[in-house]
Amino acid sequence: MNKNLPLKSTAKIFNFEHPLILKIITLHDFISTGEYGNKYCLKLDGNPNHLGDILNLDWGAIIISEDLYYEEVSYPVIYGLNIPEIVSSGDVISVSSHGISVYYRKNSNSNVLFVTERCNHNCIMCSQPPREIIDEWRVDVCHTIIEFIDKNEKVLGISGGEPTLLGEKLIDLIKHCKNTLPSTQLHILTNGTAFHKIDYLERILQIEHPNIMWGIPIYGDTPQLHDFHTQVKGSFNKTVHGIYNLASKGQSIELRIVLTHSILDNIRNIMEFILWNMPFVDTVALMGVESTGYAKSNYELVWAEIEPYINEVRHSIKLMQCSPINVLLYNIPLCKLPIELHDIAV
Repeated sequence: MNKNLPLKSTAKIFNFEHPLILKIITLHDFISTGEYGNKYCLKLDGNPNHLGDILNLDWGAIIISEDLYYEEVSYPVIYGLNIPEIVSSGDVISVSSHGISVYYRKNSNSNVLFVTERCNHNCIMCSQPPREIIDEWRVDVCHTIIEFIDKNEKVLGISGGEPTLLGEKLIDLIKHCKNTLPSTQLHILTNGTAFHKIDYLERILQIEHPNIMWGIPIYGDTPQLHDFHTQVKGSFNKTVHGIYNLASKGQSIELRIVLTHSILDNIRNIMEFILWNMPFVDTVALMGVESTGYAKSNYELVWAEIEPYINEVRHSIKLMQCSPINVLLYNIPLCKLPIELHDIAV
C-alpha cells in the first residue's frame, strides 16, 4: 500500500441522498465471504454490466471506473474518483456529495479515531490547533467506525483535541472498543491533566479494558518550560500528577516530547528528569516538529534544526537506553540522524 495516499478524493456520485459511512468490499472478497448489505460499498475495477444479480443486492453504494457511468440501481454510484487507489477492501469511508473520505485503512498501522477538535491547552507548536466548537457528532461517527474495523486490528488510536473533554462519552467509546475489538490495543493521546484527580481515571478503569497505552506529552523538566509550551499555567503539575495516578493503577504510559527549539536546549535535563522521576513509563517518543498549524505561525519560536543538538540528543537517548524504557524517534529524516539512531527512527 502506498503510504502517501491522501485521505480524501473528489468523485461524482449518482443517486446521492445523504452522507453515508460504509465499509469497502471488492468483488473478490464478496465472492469468497458472501458478505453484502447496505453497510458495504462494493468496489468494482471492471465493467459492472456483466454482474447481473450481484448489482441487485442491497448495497450501500458501489464504486465503478470513471468511464463506466451506471444508472440502473437505486443506491449511490460513485465514479470518477480522482485517486482510484485511495481505498481497498476492508477500508471504511464516508460518502458526501463531493466525494469520499477514508476513516480507516485496513492495511495501515496508524489508524486513529479523531474524537474532538476541542482542547484545554493551546500548545505553541500544535499541528492540529483546537477549535471551540460543538462537535459531539464526531463521537457518533466513531461508534459507527468501530463496528466496521477489522477484528484483528492490532492498535487503534484515539486523539483530538483533548479526548478527556468528552467526559462520559470517552468512557462509552472505550467500552465499545473493549466489547467490539477486544484484542485491539487503544493508544489514547491526551495531555493527562484530567487524571490529576483520580475519580475520572477510576471510572475509566472500571471498564477493565485489557490494553490501553496513554500517550502524554511532557514539554520540560520544570513548570515554566512545560507551561510555556501549553500556554496554560499549572498544566505541568496537573500532567505530572495525572501520570503518577496512571502509573499507580498499573497503566501503560508513553511520554511524547516535541523537539522545539527550547526543548532541544534542555533535552538532557528533560530525559534525566524522566529517568529519575518517571522510571515506570514504557516509552519515550521524541517527535520532530510538524510545520503546520501553530508550529507554522510560531515558526521562529519553535523551529530548530536538529544537527547542532545531535550530540546532546544522542547522549540523552543512550542514557535512556540504559534503562528499561523504550525510546523512539518520529518525524525526523534519517539523513539528519547518525546511523546508530536509525533503528529507533519510525
